Amino acid sequence: MYSILLKRTGTPRGWLVACMLLLQIFVLAACNRPLTADQLAADMEDNLARMSTVQGVLDISAQGITLQQQLWAERPNRLRTETEVGPSAFSGVIVVLNETEGWVYSPSLAMATVVDRSGYNPEMAGASGAGSILERVPVAVLRALQSDYPFNDLGQESVAGRRVRHIELVVPNGDPAFPPGPLHVWLDNRYSYPLGFRDSSARHVRFTSVLFNEEIDPLTFVFFPPPAAEVRRVETAP
Repeated sequence: MYSILLKRTGTPRGWLVACMLLLQIFVLAACNRPLTADQLAADMEDNLARMSTVQGVLDISAQGITLQQQLWAERPNRLRTETEVGPSAFSGVIVVLNETEGWVYSPSLAMATVVDRSGYNPEMAGASGAGSILERVPVAVLRALQSDYPFNDLGQESVAGRRVRHIELVVPNGDPAFPPGPLHVWLDNRYSYPLGFRDSSARHVRFTSVLFNEEIDPLTFVFFPPPAAEVRRVETAP
């Protein structure tokens, strides 16, 4: 390759052209190199570290039910969702999570459930109000990548108007976040935040609009139950 370029270029300008051609060849070779799960995990750690907040609208489908929610999240442990579209039993449901409390408010039941999150750990996630898959999914996907699950890079796509990388992981038995089987994830190119995922139970989450690193009013992550709502405190296992 070098000798061919040297024979074709004998002037300073020719040398510059030759160097530029070689650079393009190296860049193209690097771009075409298969992406590994380890590389993606390292990139994801770096990119998530540059992301402080995310807010947007997303569709959630599970067990034959489809919801549309508005989401606000501030890493590492603040999240709020409001269900705007869905069956009457879910319409208007609000989830608010912060460093000390987790709230779930259901207008159809006129009930607000609150859980102490001051000692939160992943084992508490199953308790009502203690956690949300939308809170855990970035770390859960990163952990899956780091666990050497079978991995396929399915290329570039678009979600919510942003470029994303579509990947597939095959989750084994025993994963705490996802059921065993194929897991499809759409990772934002800039921040590596999952803008969509679909697991083997047919649970499907996908953003339709999203903003990153916009300031969010701290009161967003504080919940004040309506005066008429029954407030029930749920104790979680230590």
